[in-house]
Amino acid sequence: MTNVTNCPNCQTQFIVTDEQLNQHNGKVRCGHCLHVFDATEELVDINATEIDVVDDADLAHVNDEGQAQVSPDEEHENPQISDEASEIVDKALIADSQASYFQTNDQQTARKSRLYKWLISLLAVFLVIAAVAQSIYFWRSDIAIYYPKLKPLLIQVCEKLSCNISLPKKIEFIIIDDSDMQEDAEHEGLIHFSSTLINQAGFIQTYPNIELTLTDIEDKPKLRRIFTPAEYLPEHADVASGLPAGAEIKVKLALTAQDEPVAGYRISVSY
Repeated sequence: MTNVTNCPNCQTQFIVTDEQLNQHNGKVRCGHCLHVFDATEELVDINATEIDVVDDADLAHVNDEGQAQVSPDEEHENPQISDEASEIVDKALIADSQASYFQTNDQQTARKSRLYKWLISLLAVFLVIAAVAQSIYFWRSDIAIYYPKLKPLLIQVCEKLSCNISLPKKIEFIIIDDSDMQEDAEHEGLIHFSSTLINQAGFIQTYPNIELTLTDIEDKPKLRRIFTPAEYLPEHADVASGLPAGAEIKVKLALTAQDEPVAGYRISVSY
């Protein structure tokens, strides 16, 4: 099919064929002014108006390297197509190629920047979630105290993680009250000790250990012993259930002074 294209620089019109347009993406160079242009973008509707066209011999095609392709006859008929003109065309095409290259690099840099910001945001979210999960793990027992509604959920999670929710151990809320020590009248060296433990916390706590120290007349320690909950509680007491909130537990202990002179005592609780 025959077409007519128009040089946008000098307005010279040329006859071109489809085969010529398909070569090198339609890029051609005007044989009159040496201007390089895309012939497919400058096609003229030959039916719309009367136009004067010249033969396509005056139209040089440009190859992939930006160099004009002419036949020997065309080269003879168009002496103005010189090496200097070809060099000018080459530089123009190289400049256009470099502009596209830098534009592509800018787009790649922008995409990399967006990807980097997205990865940083994702990492920050992951670190926050990890920090929260770690805090919940280490403070699970305290969370169960102050947020009892979450305790069943924490227990379920701990079953999968092979951990447990232990009872609170807030020793500052365990009070020793009404303690007394008496020597056994019938058995020499046998001492009876009694006291009361009070849980002043508003929640169940682990039973504490009781440390009892016997002293001489100069208040120097002579004997010391630590009693576990299983030793000072009644035989069938449920130690694992803990000391209820506000509960008072009566403690009675018996120990032997082992021929040591005893004048006083000290008592404390610990975990």
